[in-house]
Amino acid sequence: MRKLALAAAAWALILATAPSALAGPNRADSYYTVHCFDPVGNPSVAESVDAHAIEQGGKGGAIENFNASHPGWSCWAEGPFNN
Repeated sequence: MRKLALAAAAWALILATAPSALAGPNRADSYYTVHCFDPVGNPSVAESVDAHAIEQGGKGGAIENFNASHPGWSCWAEGPFNN
């Protein structure tokens, strides 16, 4: 039973981390990147987002809500990019 639980946990970890490993600049579909400046002014690339999430309005609204809820942070989407 212990071996089965360990194997199940290992597979869950592999399946949970696989999409994030594949979501970088090697994407086959169109994507946007979300860039931010923190309150000190340091730039960062926060995430890579599927183009449909931005173009249909859901992620754009989420970025606006993040900016409204985090004073001093400034985030925006750039793209779309195609590989």
